[in-house]
Amino acid sequence: MKNEDQKNKSLKTKPRFIKAHLFRICGWLILPVMLLVIWQIAAVRLNQPWIFPKLIETPFPEQDKQGVINILVHPYVDIYASGSLFSNTIISLLRVLIGFTLAAVVGVTLGLIMGALLPIRHLLEPLIELLRPLCPIAWLPFAMVLFKLKTLPNLLGLGYTHTIFDRVQLGMIFVLFVGGFFPILTNTLDGVAGVRRNYLALARMLGAGRYQSFMHVYLSAALPMIFTGLRQGIGLCWFVIIAAEMMTGADSGIGYLLMYAAAQAGMDVVIACMLIIGTIGALLNFIMRWSMQTLVRWHSKEI
Repeated sequence: MKNEDQKNKSLKTKPRFIKAHLFRICGWLILPVMLLVIWQIAAVRLNQPWIFPKLIETPFPEQDKQGVINILVHPYVDIYASGSLFSNTIISLLRVLIGFTLAAVVGVTLGLIMGALLPIRHLLEPLIELLRPLCPIAWLPFAMVLFKLKTLPNLLGLGYTHTIFDRVQLGMIFVLFVGGFFPILTNTLDGVAGVRRNYLALARMLGAGRYQSFMHVYLSAALPMIFTGLRQGIGLCWFVIIAAEMMTGADSGIGYLLMYAAAQAGMDVVIACMLIIGTIGALLNFIMRWSMQTLVRWHSKEI
C-alpha cells in the first residue's frame, strides 16, 4: 500500500514539475526571442537607426551601422576609441566585485555583532537609520571631493601600474560600498534578531560558550537572511556602478560607453550595452540564488 501511495504521489507531482519547467523555459528563452524578433521587424519597417537600430544589418552592414548582434559577436573591437565592449564590461565588473566584497565583509560582520550585542545595536542603530535612506548616487559628489581621481594602486602607494586596476577609482568603490552595505547589514541584523531563543537555551544546556553560540546558533540561523542581503546588495551594486559611470568624470566602464555612444547617436552600441547590463544583472542574481539554495538547503525543509 505504501509503495502504491508513493507511486501515485510521484505521478501527480511529475506533471507539475514539467509544467513549471515549461513556464521557466518560456520565460527565459521564448519571450526574449519573441521580443528581439518584434524589435528587428519594427527596425526594418521604420528604417530609423537613430531610434530603432537593427539587430542584424541586411544585406551588408554599413560602416556606421554595425547592428546590435554584430557588436555583441565582436566584443573585442574598439568602439569610438573608448575601448572595446569586453574591456569596459570587465572594468565595471571589477569595480563591482571589489566594492561588493568590502560591503559584504563589513556588513555581515557588523550585522552579526549588532544582532548579538544589544548595547552596540542601540548605540549604532540611530546613525545607520539616518544614513540608510540616502541614495548611493547622492554620495558620488562627496566621494569625488574626498578621493578625487585616486585609484586603487594609489591607495597602496603605487603610481601608474599599466594594469586594469588603474581604472578602479576609490570614489566609485566608496559609492559601491555604501550601496551594498546597508541591505547586507539590515538583512543580517534581522536574521540574527530573529533567532529563536530556545535554540540559544538548548545550546547553553549542552555546554556551548559565547563563541560557540555565536558561530553555531546566531550565524547558522541568520544565513538565509544574510544571503538575501547579499543578493540584494550585489544587485544594487551593479545598478549603482552603471549610474555612476554615466555621470561626469567617468572615463571607462559599460555605463560610460553607453552614454558616450548615445552622445554619438550610436543606438546600436547603446542597445548592445543595455543587453549586456541586463544579462550580467540576471546572471549575478542567479549565482546568488544558486549559492543560497546550495549552502542553505536546510532552510526550505525547516518546519
